Amino acid sequence: MPPAPPPTGDDELGADPNEERDDEDRCGDDRADYDRGGEDLSDDGATAVGAAERQRAAAALRAAFTRLAPQGSDAWNFGAAFTHLGDRYGPYHPGASALSDAMESTARPTARRPGPLERLRPARDRGRRPADAEKTELDEAMGHVVEAFRFLSARVATLEARLAAEDGPVDGAAWLVPARELGSWTGPVAAHLLARTPGGVIVHADCGEGALLRALSARGAAAHGVEPRGAVALRALEDGCTVTIGEASEDLAGRAAGSLGGIVLSGVVDRLPLHGLLPLLSDCRRTLAHDAPLVVVSEPAAATVLREAPAADLVAGRPLHEATWELLLARTGFAEVAPLRAGSVADRRFAVSAAVPS
Repeated sequence: MPPAPPPTGDDELGADPNEERDDEDRCGDDRADYDRGGEDLSDDGATAVGAAERQRAAAALRAAFTRLAPQGSDAWNFGAAFTHLGDRYGPYHPGASALSDAMESTARPTARRPGPLERLRPARDRGRRPADAEKTELDEAMGHVVEAFRFLSARVATLEARLAAEDGPVDGAAWLVPARELGSWTGPVAAHLLARTPGGVIVHADCGEGALLRALSARGAAAHGVEPRGAVALRALEDGCTVTIGEASEDLAGRAAGSLGGIVLSGVVDRLPLHGLLPLLSDCRRTLAHDAPLVVVSEPAAATVLREAPAADLVAGRPLHEATWELLLARTGFAEVAPLRAGSVADRRFAVSAAVPS
């Protein structure tokens, strides 16, 4: 009988499984080549393409690092200095876990309990603590210093960011629609306030050069002015008046309830929009004492058409009618709302008086 033919690769039972996996990998590579549309993936081509891509990626990374690198900037220098201080004296170490803190406290040597022979030890050695014992007062103090500097750095960074984001300044509404001096209204308004005030400081905003303040002070009343225009406020200060440079809303917001003996609003009421006037009247109602008077001196509503183009375009507020002021004062909680008839015929402004109910 002739011998049986040698088995083929397909029939061989002891075929190497690695060869089967190699065949599958080659098939997979062929399918990937087909999916990529027949791209040349020879060794030379792949090497050339890979090298070019790596060079472009490296160049892009270097350019980005050069553009964004913080080293040498003020923020970097501050941060590095605070990090060193915090590592040395800080009350905590960033990145340390509670477990590491517990292990450190456990491994730290403790002070030895004094025994009966402690008195025989030299005085310089009694009560000596190991170098790694609890923090000294200096370490705790430096910890507070580090935190103070860290807070200061954050505040400086915030202010610098705000300054960098600011646009060019535009003259405020107080300069675009400047308040007129009270003029002929000074005497009648001062007489009304002195007759009605229960005592306390009388505030005038916008006080201008301080004519009403001087008239009240001459009669023994305590008067305080509020003026947003610094140059105008300076002239009132030079004449001996007490003036705060700012807006009426800012001054009244910092005053205690029922602490004022009277308020006069002029100028400011002609440039604030309605949504700004209502909170201002609420602050007046809060800060005035019982029976204390409030006087509003306003330009006529027709004065809006006389504004120059920048003021007409940029200032949202406009003078209100006398009847509108009477309605607002009554709705805000004031009593005895009535017009104050005392100005000269040439001065077309009007005044409305009111009082806080007792």
